Amino acid sequence: MRRKLAILFATALLSAFGAVACGAGVEEQVEQQVQEGQEQVDQQVQEATQRIEQEADEVRQGIEQEAQDVQKQIEGNAGEEQ
Repeated sequence: MRRKLAILFATALLSAFGAVACGAGVEEQVEQQVQEGQEQVDQQVQEATQRIEQEADEVRQGIEQEAQDVQKQIEGNAGEEQ
């Protein structure tokens, strides 16, 4: 009888430890997936930032070109009026 009780107790402990071990494995897997997701988000943010900076540079260059063109027109008009 003691032997059966000891076996049942040992089985219950092993089952409990097994459940905890499985839970830890799941937790590690979830943490890994979260980390991978965070890395993907960081990469997408970096790519978007680069695109925005590139577009801003192109717009800035366009504005500078337009300003130069306007300046040339003003100088041309001033020369014609003299």
